[in-house]
Amino acid sequence: MNQRIVIIPLQKILIFSLAGLLLVNQLLMSQVAAAMGMTLNRGLAAKLLGVQTKITYTIIAPKINPDGKTTLLAEWPTITEVLDNPNSGNALADAQVVMIATGKPFYAPEDVSFDDPINAQKKWGVFETAIKLSTEQEARYQKLISTMMTCSYCCGKPNNVTMNKNCGCAHAKAVRGLYRFMLQKYGDKYSNEQLVGESHRWYALWYPKGMLEDYLLAVGNESALPHELHGGAGSDGRHGIAK
Repeated sequence: MNQRIVIIPLQKILIFSLAGLLLVNQLLMSQVAAAMGMTLNRGLAAKLLGVQTKITYTIIAPKINPDGKTTLLAEWPTITEVLDNPNSGNALADAQVVMIATGKPFYAPEDVSFDDPINAQKKWGVFETAIKLSTEQEARYQKLISTMMTCSYCCGKPNNVTMNKNCGCAHAKAVRGLYRFMLQKYGDKYSNEQLVGESHRWYALWYPKGMLEDYLLAVGNESALPHELHGGAGSDGRHGIAK
């Protein structure tokens, strides 16, 4: 009886072995992280396993009400994607997944990344005065900072939110620089709403507690992180959301 010998190329063996080692390493890292109370990016494991993960280009954040003084919580479109809510049973951990972006966005200058929010804040801030816009771009910029983007977590009062234009904090300066940069480089590609949503992506890094509180309030999981009073949240401190 003839026996058939199958010869597998050494290159394929090495590739399969490497993939297996990477997967085992990721799983072990996840177990260690869980034991230490940490969370890891689940995207790598999903890619290695060929799992299709859902992503979203939206963020829940404050939006100015018609009264110009208070805010509601709305879903804004964004430019950067994040994983969709994994519904793991841990509401706070799930909120971090959908609200906190990681890595380097494609549009950012070389040394700007979501992983280093303080450095990013400084670098974006430089563009506030370094970039000159066209007349049309300047009009959009003024609309963004005067009528659309609020500074809800650093200043202002519950019934009198501060607009970005009137805030002197470092994060507000960074957002103004981000807008000028994006309008100059990608102004014809993204809407004002997308630019505001993207600036909230950065706000979630600079003011994670406030942004997470707002998200959990909006989705009905405020018990995971009780909502505190902040600028524009209204007399009830809940953006008009009933208990």
